[in-house]
Amino acid sequence: MLAVKDSAQAPSIHEARWWEPESGGRVHCYLCPRHCHIGEGQAGFCFIRANHGGKLYTLGYAHPAALQIDPIEKKPLNHFYPGTRVFSLGTAGCNLGCSFCQNWDISKSRMDQAAAAYVPPEDVVRLAIRNGCPSIAFTYNEPTIWAEYLIDICLAAHESGLKTVMVSNGYITHEAFHDVYRHIDAANIDLKAFTEDFYGRITLSHLQPVLETIERLKHETKVWFEITNLLIPGLNDAPSETHALVEWVLNHLGPDVPLHFTAFHPDFKMRDRSRTLPETLHAARKMALAAGLHYVYEGNIRDGAGDTVCPSCRMLLIRRSWFAIEANHLHNGCCPRCGLEIPGRWPGIGQKEPARLSPHEEAAVAERYGDLNL
Repeated sequence: MLAVKDSAQAPSIHEARWWEPESGGRVHCYLCPRHCHIGEGQAGFCFIRANHGGKLYTLGYAHPAALQIDPIEKKPLNHFYPGTRVFSLGTAGCNLGCSFCQNWDISKSRMDQAAAAYVPPEDVVRLAIRNGCPSIAFTYNEPTIWAEYLIDICLAAHESGLKTVMVSNGYITHEAFHDVYRHIDAANIDLKAFTEDFYGRITLSHLQPVLETIERLKHETKVWFEITNLLIPGLNDAPSETHALVEWVLNHLGPDVPLHFTAFHPDFKMRDRSRTLPETLHAARKMALAAGLHYVYEGNIRDGAGDTVCPSCRMLLIRRSWFAIEANHLHNGCCPRCGLEIPGRWPGIGQKEPARLSPHEEAAVAERYGDLNL
């Protein structure tokens, strides 16, 4: 639970970026591919970008609706400082309309419906340091829609030696992409399916912009990224679709981008559909490995394939149980048996010691957030 003193005194409205004025007092938001044209007093599809007086504002700036400390493997990221903790936060709203959303309680809420308290960017970083988290994740809802807050957190985080993580649906325009991702160290992109029909009917969006985002991450940035594909029975779990997705990853990104197949559970508007069978994940993973991908994982099931294995000599490198690391045999990011360099970001390599809080900062954080229970 989050209880913060005097939070009501802090404004939650903040002038937005990535917009232009239009005639009749309307504004055009071009942060995401929806390109919302928003009238006076109205909000865009995401709920938290609104037109006030002919200007676009982001609502809920510095007012996260969810704060939590997670294992980095929960994002999921298996090749980014495994075994570390990540300070995770999200706000209200989303720019997709997924009927299966598993965080719908905040992603489908407006800011005035979400329990949120004032946490400025500098305090997000201080809370992360105080809780022993070397990185901060923007997650739970779609972080693209609150990119102004996200970027300010990133600037403060990097000054203190912390890494930043984006957990995203990848629905962002080319105009905004580099403005956001130049501040990001790692990302997990949720590739929800591999057909336009699924994206159009089930998420109320389009597939191609997501594929373009993933290709930009690979070819235009140094961001470490992994991909997640949630397999929903009867909707996107056909072997032919999985094969097409795997072939696209292999041909456009190469064999070393980790791919996570994860299991669906009934939620939100899709409570009448059955859970994903473990056998479906096993078959998808087997197909991906046979096609030539090197790092393929399973999620949201007990005893899912979560171990990292050397693709050259087959040595077990990292043994995982659910989100816990049971053994890590990597040596300076390489397989200790055959010497193959394993792609990723590994502890002790390029990692700075995070800053410590001064006694004054520690006292201030304790006074303001002393009853924060994560």
